[in-house]
Amino acid sequence: MIHRSIAAFLCVLWMSCVGGVPAAAASTPVRSPVHGRESPFLSALLDHSARGSRDLLGLPVDPSLPEREITRLADRLRPEVSGAADAGQVVGAFRRILLVEEGFTYDKSASNPQNYLLESVLVRKKGNCLGLSLLYLALADRLHLPFRGVYVPSHCFVRYEGNGVRVNVEFAEGGASWADDRYRREFRISPGRPYLLSLAPAEMLGVFLKTLGAGYSRKGREEDALRLYDEAGRLYPGLPDVHYNAGVSLQKLGRLDEAAGKYRRALDLDPEMAAARDNFGILLARQGRYGEAIEEARRAVELEPRNASARGNLAAAYCGCGRLDEGIREYLMAVEIDPGNPKVMSGLARAYFSKGMYGEAATACDRAESLGCRFDPSMLKVLGRYWGDRTVGRDTP
Repeated sequence: MIHRSIAAFLCVLWMSCVGGVPAAAASTPVRSPVHGRESPFLSALLDHSARGSRDLLGLPVDPSLPEREITRLADRLRPEVSGAADAGQVVGAFRRILLVEEGFTYDKSASNPQNYLLESVLVRKKGNCLGLSLLYLALADRLHLPFRGVYVPSHCFVRYEGNGVRVNVEFAEGGASWADDRYRREFRISPGRPYLLSLAPAEMLGVFLKTLGAGYSRKGREEDALRLYDEAGRLYPGLPDVHYNAGVSLQKLGRLDEAAGKYRRALDLDPEMAAARDNFGILLARQGRYGEAIEEARRAVELEPRNASARGNLAAAYCGCGRLDEGIREYLMAVEIDPGNPKVMSGLARAYFSKGMYGEAATACDRAESLGCRFDPSMLKVLGRYWGDRTVGRDTP
């Protein structure tokens, strides 16, 4: 098993595990259950982070390092925040000490585990939105301050919420305060989507675990990823990404019916999750259910009309059921959006070939091969007379 059970943690936080925390409820500072002992949130976070460091980075873990650094940083912050008169002073002290004086910096890369595993964040003084959020939350937990994690699609930040005051902290802009409306614009959050909530500690741990699971998935360790997604889902069942990520891993394993169930669950929670509709459409096409596949792919394109890959998947679904004219139309639109997309260009070449438009197929094939694509020698042989002096199959294995 990647991780130990945190049943005790769940029991302690049971009352705060379901749904976001309303503004009024979040005004009460988050306190450790026993003064001087690690809180269940921080203990579980450090445990999973240490295992992730060993498994994903192959790094030796000094179990005392995070505790020493958190204690040191908390000791630096304590005199600054203990006498703070308002939220602005607390948030300002965190920003000045952590981001300016200590030099913690933002790195937007979501795929590098060093950016969100707490040991690496503390050592490198660098993290992505999740890594820096966890740093703030760990220190807030130690200092009994009412910071909460907040999640929006593929991004998170922290929010100070106490005495009726809310201050968002956006790490991508050096700890600046963004209004909720700006997040709604930047991340296209329409009314009813399950984001921008102040999260309970258990829910924020769920956000971390779904990200950690994605790290295992990138290593090809899908079963390990699924176990983490399962635990993340218990902690934060309302997070669409948990179910979407599980669907991706199940789809990679060929467990298509289970993957379909996960995508449906993600879409139940967030019908506007374009990535889930896109992947669900691919899955349905693989099962030969082209009508349903086209419906999902169309919706994904409606949600993200400038996404060339999603439009290419719609084109592939059209071509798969013989609707070549519609498929070519979508491929051409995808190529216009992203001329350097090899999958889209390769799909266009094959669509032209299937349609018998060999001159157009030859041109698209040339462009696709320049992007690293390879084609069946029999297809290249048919197209040979359209290339003039080109040696047929010169780039084939």
